[in-house]
This record gives sequence, structure tokens and C-alpha cells, in this order.
Amino acid sequence: MIKQVMLLADIQVQHVELPAKRTVKYLHQGHIDFDVISPEWLSQAEKQNPQFSYSDTLFAVEEYLVSLKSSVAQWQQLNSIRNQPVGTVLGYYYYDDNRFKRVDFHSEQQLIQALKMQRIEVVIIDKLPALYWAEQFDADISFGALHSLGNLKIRLRSEHQSLLPKINTAIKELKNSGSLDAIINKYTKSIPLQ
Repeated sequence: MIKQVMLLADIQVQHVELPAKRTVKYLHQGHIDFDVISPEWLSQAEKQNPQFSYSDTLFAVEEYLVSLKSSVAQWQQLNSIRNQPVGTVLGYYYYDDNRFKRVDFHSEQQLIQALKMQRIEVVIIDKLPALYWAEQFDADISFGALHSLGNLKIRLRSEHQSLLPKINTAIKELKNSGSLDAIINKYTKSIPLQ
């Protein structure tokens, strides 16, 4: 998706694969120029950090409490995670991570694997990656309470904010043409929504 946005915006980029925590560190230090994030995950202070500017919305994200179907009944209220161990992704922001005990894994893929192997009872994960990885690993998951609802955006270092009009125009064009939906559907169309 990002590759298509940047191609249409005529911006040369090089993809760098980094763990989430290192991505945040490198972005703050200026070693990389942008990442993709939902501002709703950030603290108020971080949302207002003048070091960054945000693109228009790529798509909406819905993070849920996710567990195995056999135990999902106990995770239907967001308050149920208070002081409980909760699977999270190392380096990811969680607006309320002072309410629960983070158990960090390196990726969404590992969150679903940990659920299947019963290493953790509940995780916080976006609906689409949860469905995708559950299908890949034949994990019998179910959705509990909604944890957060937000919009995925490109977070750009402010010294590059002059590129935002081109990026936003590209996002709008890809949405209007149906290309962004096609990219999402490529990974999710065969997955039954729960």
C-alpha cells in the first residue's frame, strides 16, 4: 500500500524492515523519514509532537481484545484486562498500557501463535491481521471488547511536510480508484469475518 502511495506521489523511498520499537526510535532520531501509525494509539503529548506531521487516512483500524474461542466470554469488557497480562507487540503504542501488564511479542503473527499455544490468554490486535494470522495458523480465535478504533496514517518527520500534499493526493486517487481496497482485499477476501 505504501509502495503504491509513494509511486503515485512520485517520491523515491527505500523500504527498511525494522522491529516496531526500533522503527519508533529511528524515526525520532531522524534515521528514517516516516512510519505508518494510528494517531489514536498515541498519548496526547505524542500526538502534538511538532517533530511529526500526518497524512490523510489510509484506512480505519479496529483493535480488539482477542483470545481463543474457549475463553472469549471473559474478555467482553475492556475493563477485564485491568492488571492482567496482555499480549502486545514490542514497540507498539497502546494508549492505556498502564492499565494492564504488557507481554511483548515481536509481531502480530507471534501474538496469534502465542494464543494458539496458550502462552497468553488475551492479546490486543487489529481485526484484519488477527483474522489473517488465525487462518494461517488454524487458530480458533474470537473477538472480545473493542480496544481502540482509529485511522492508519503516514507519520512523516516534519522537515518533509512539504511532501504531504503529494502524498495526500496519491492516497485520495488510490481510494477513488478502488486500489487501496483491492490491496486490502488481496490479503483478506478469503478470510471469513467474525
